[in-house]
Amino acid sequence: MRCICAIAFLLVVVLTMRPAEAQEMLNLPELPGLIAYVGTDFNIYTIDGSDGTVSALTDDAGPREDSIYVYQWPTWSTDGRLAYFALDLTQAGQVLTTDTYVSDNGREPGERVYTWEDQVFNYAYWAPQNCDAGANCRDLAVLLGDATGLIVELVRDTETGATSQTAGAGAPFYFSWSPDATRMLWQRNRTRLDIYDVSAADVTETLAQTPGFFAAPAWSPVDDRMLIGVLNAETENTDLILLANNETRTLASDLEGQVSFSWSPDGNRVAYTAQQGPVFVLDTVTGETVARSPVTGVYAFFWSPDSRQIGYVTLAAPPGSFSAGNMSGPGQAALAQGQPGLALSVLDVQSGADRRLATFFPTRDMLYYLAYFDQFAQSHRLWSPDSRRLIYGEVTGGNRSVVTMVDVSGEAPVPLSIAEGTIGVWSFE
Repeated sequence: MRCICAIAFLLVVVLTMRPAEAQEMLNLPELPGLIAYVGTDFNIYTIDGSDGTVSALTDDAGPREDSIYVYQWPTWSTDGRLAYFALDLTQAGQVLTTDTYVSDNGREPGERVYTWEDQVFNYAYWAPQNCDAGANCRDLAVLLGDATGLIVELVRDTETGATSQTAGAGAPFYFSWSPDATRMLWQRNRTRLDIYDVSAADVTETLAQTPGFFAAPAWSPVDDRMLIGVLNAETENTDLILLANNETRTLASDLEGQVSFSWSPDGNRVAYTAQQGPVFVLDTVTGETVARSPVTGVYAFFWSPDSRQIGYVTLAAPPGSFSAGNMSGPGQAALAQGQPGLALSVLDVQSGADRRLATFFPTRDMLYYLAYFDQFAQSHRLWSPDSRRLIYGEVTGGNRSVVTMVDVSGEAPVPLSIAEGTIGVWSFE
């Protein structure tokens, strides 16, 4: 999981960027929680759903005397604090520093809590619970990279300050927090699966299973069960395995191609795709298939917080009409050619009802999210806390990058652009 290759493009955009339009929002319905987003000026903003108030958490992105400063990837914690990150780049694209900021409430500018030199930010994931080292102690796992590979840094944010230590290295490197925030499940180098103990600051167990063709492992959000993809020695495909109480259970076997999976927030079900086929939903107790999308070609999917729906993304047209290679600019060339891009649909797990909500052409940040959705879905929510709305970043026909919201509960969903930006993330509450 790396974003180093995107720096050259980022420089071009920043050097030619325009300030975000006046942050006067449309008259929005009352919404739960807050939405954090990256503006088109590469600053960080939040929208308070209760009254539509927009807060600019930063205002200094852009060229400096000898470098360019850009903010990225707002990341919510379950307790309401917001992390975001900044790259300080030379004009030639060399990374000088990566800065980490934390806002206590997402409404006020954050404080810079840590800085790394010569490291590129890739991804971040807050622990789901507080740690026991002082008041309001919370760990933030940050994935950084350079030309030699990837590392995970654990930033411990407390009321008295922040510290950081390197937890591990590998390339690629994917991870999932245990629900009590004391351990992490790692998949590194596509060759090993480890359990990292935070208090011991070390790997305390290496699983016997050999990883199959998958990216992010998934610790159950409610207990000690773990979900992994294991190499099938006979076919060299992937088996979807549930680990619990030192026992293994195969949920799906001999899956071809890339396998992606995710727990429902209540821990009762698991969704998965293989080789971008349909998305299947399994009962974790019986192992039975309880739902599946009516279409194949599922590129990414994400559970609603109430565990009743799955939003998923497919091509908006037959295969061959869209590819990441068409993203050479902000989307203008592909849009001019009439390419419809991607489609966002929602599947009701109980009834099996399925419908398309919108078609869109993704921003670069949105495309990055979708490419690593099985990791991002554990840490960055596109769903509103009440499971009623979805947000996504899109490039419109006017070549504008906007954050768009769509109400999945309406009979005729109408996407609504709510901000000039590249990606939006909803708070957990």
